[in-house]
Amino acid sequence: IWVGRLLGHKAVAAVAACLPIIMLMPAFLIGLGMATNVLIAQAFGRKDTAMLRKILSNSFFSSILFCLLISLLGILFRHQLLQWVHTPAEIYDMALSYLTIMMAMLVFHFYVSWMNGMLRGLGDATTVVKILTLLAGFNVVLVPLFIRGIGPLPPLGVAGAAWGSGAAAALTCLIGYVYLLRFNPYINMRQWDYSLDGNIIREVFVIGVPASLQMMVISLAGVFIVSLVNRYGTAVTAAFGIGMQVDMLMTIPFISIGIAATTISGQNLGAGNLERVFETTKISVCFGLVVGLVCTVVLLAFSEQIGGIFLKKSAESSRVLGYVRDYYRWIAFIFPCFGVVFAVHGVLRSAGDTLALLALSFIAMFMIRIPLAYGLAGPGGFQQDGIWMAMLASSALAVGLNWLYYRRGPWKKKRLLNPSSSPSTKKTSFSA
Repeated sequence: IWVGRLLGHKAVAAVAACLPIIMLMPAFLIGLGMATNVLIAQAFGRKDTAMLRKILSNSFFSSILFCLLISLLGILFRHQLLQWVHTPAEIYDMALSYLTIMMAMLVFHFYVSWMNGMLRGLGDATTVVKILTLLAGFNVVLVPLFIRGIGPLPPLGVAGAAWGSGAAAALTCLIGYVYLLRFNPYINMRQWDYSLDGNIIREVFVIGVPASLQMMVISLAGVFIVSLVNRYGTAVTAAFGIGMQVDMLMTIPFISIGIAATTISGQNLGAGNLERVFETTKISVCFGLVVGLVCTVVLLAFSEQIGGIFLKKSAESSRVLGYVRDYYRWIAFIFPCFGVVFAVHGVLRSAGDTLALLALSFIAMFMIRIPLAYGLAGPGGFQQDGIWMAMLASSALAVGLNWLYYRRGPWKKKRLLNPSSSPSTKKTSFSA
């Protein structure tokens, strides 16, 4: 919002060109985080604190090493990545500075995500909300300060948005860790079991690698879509960038539903209660459909007004808002699909069946969405509107594929880590 309001539609387009790359590069970390969430939830459901100690230490340090590696690769290959998505020359320098800083600050964003994943696995959604609220508050204050400058701090433009976001994440890391040290004994690294456990690392990668590849598939599809959108000029790219930002906000409830389904189902699978898992699926899907329909109605009715929040008034902004309206004529109907897919994915992920999720995502993105988008937007087609049509069609087909696998797939028989062998260790508790 601040980028568009303070800097205009070209700055929005520059950020939009970077978003799929920023989502693609840490995809491996997100997958490892999902695996950790599943393992924590199942161990917590079994009340196996000895295993929790090992999961926390082994997963954290393996993930932080990969985070630093990904950050380095993102900085080294930033030019090639921006050229890959056909970033227009008029916004290239802005996009380059934004991407470089975001990659450099990735470790702070990772730690916030890791804390939240751990807390979700433990079923502590209240603290997750507190941490995310703190992060959002810091972003609201710091991003405009870094963009416009204050006192000795000069105006930094688009780069300031990245610096502000990174500073917000760093402060959230520090405050979040200190807070959790007092109120959540599981975060206390002094109480972790630092012994290397090959079984845990293997399970993290068995679950996490397919989950990472799934995220990469989705992010890579986004790269292809942005590359296609960029061919229609900065106004269309800016409209798509606004759409992506709004979509990310609208998707938060669905992500929360999926995470809740993963946590609750994981704990019940750990406790051997399959019926509760089925009940969780029904409730999650119904809730997701209701939220999706509300999103559809709101976006159809107020797409231009919502898009206007991201832009300062100008002749060019009116053109961009027209493209935003056209975008939501199709994309608004995606959200009920999200309601089903996110809920089902959450349940399947709780069983560690991430390989199936990878296959389902690959089919939806690379066998349906991308070919359809290039076909509908190609010569004699519907131009950028063809891209939006393809996105809706692939999402609708994904609903059927995911529901069919949920009903007939072998995920119900999967079992992950065995409980700690020593009865005494199962009773061990953390001390603050």
